[in-house]
Amino acid sequence: MMSNRILICAVLAIAAFPARADVTVTADTAGKAAFINVDGEGVSQIKGTRMRTDSAFKGRMQTLIIDIDGRRFIDLDAKKKSALVTPLETIADELQKVGVGTLQATLKKTAQTKQIAGFPCTVHDVNLSLPFSPTGQASQGMDLTMVLSGTVCLSSSAPGLADYQKFYKAAADSGFIFGDPRAAKSPGGAAQAKAYAALTKQMAEAGMALESRINISASGDNPMAAMFAKAVKSDIVTTVTKIETPALPADAFEIPADYKVKTQK
Repeated sequence: MMSNRILICAVLAIAAFPARADVTVTADTAGKAAFINVDGEGVSQIKGTRMRTDSAFKGRMQTLIIDIDGRRFIDLDAKKKSALVTPLETIADELQKVGVGTLQATLKKTAQTKQIAGFPCTVHDVNLSLPFSPTGQASQGMDLTMVLSGTVCLSSSAPGLADYQKFYKAAADSGFIFGDPRAAKSPGGAAQAKAYAALTKQMAEAGMALESRINISASGDNPMAAMFAKAVKSDIVTTVTKIETPALPADAFEIPADYKVKTQK
């Protein structure tokens, strides 16, 4: 379900990016997202203003590269030896249409602390809500409110906090989203992407996310909306297990020479 996929991808990424100038982060994810088993291990790498995420989705490995300076997303398919390039400008108009007043993203610090991957972190309550229509048109008898809620454990002492914040600030200033860029063109996808970006900015300012426990739900006051709300219900836990800081090769963030390249219009 493409309209819900952007939140699913965002949740899988929410605790995956403690960063230094170069950093490799391994994280375990468990749970179900819209009837999809998301259990598995993911690896994320950051080098300067580029980020590569390798994760399992629907039983296959996906690789997404965010290239801030190049203003593009790169989706690599190793099995097909292909690359789908989505320029940021192709989704910028959709994101600009979303009114800021319709989005609500909150982050609240609690007194609870944890030790994750060898680093202390403080638990924060998170809540993101936004109006949503599966058809992309309001007043079609299926209007919903989608809600992402739960907790995230943020660390202010994990390695590379300044570089982590620098990356996310650069991404936010450039208008980037996190997750599949194609989902931003689906009904309600742009609103989901922009709302999650607002929440991500708040989290990055507070620290590095080492663990997240997130529920995705929806509510509506009509039969069709109730059916859709049941379909999107998701519970996902992501925990960082290892942080490594060796230098990363620049070509890990480029398209391999033997890949067939397609550019998304």
